[in-house]
Amino acid sequence: MSSKSSMKQMRRLSIIWGAMLVMIVGLLTTFGIIFNKKNKFYKDMEKDLEVACEKYVDHSFLYPEEGKSLKVTYATLKDNGFIEKLKVDKDECDGYVVVKSNDIVYTYHGYIKCPEYKTKNYKK
Repeated sequence: MSSKSSMKQMRRLSIIWGAMLVMIVGLLTTFGIIFNKKNKFYKDMEKDLEVACEKYVDHSFLYPEEGKSLKVTYATLKDNGFIEKLKVDKDECDGYVVVKSNDIVYTYHGYIKCPEYKTKNYKK
């Protein structure tokens, strides 16, 4: 009888650990989805800044020299009418775009700083 009761205990323990594992994975997945959904607004804002900068650079013919980079601030884009605002809810943000030249290809990388979010490697 001892082996039968120990098997039941092992089975119960396995079920408890399995249920705990499923709950932990579910909780982490939920937090990940919430985090990604919140950050989507900021990522979209970075993209909007990049698009505005590309239009500004094309309009102003301010292309960086090969192998060099150019920094265009949010204030410059706003003052020249290429973007209206960088705002999430009531939080006003600041930012800039770094334009790099490699041969004939230009890359645009937007950086923003908000009260609740800051782009990785943001430098003032």
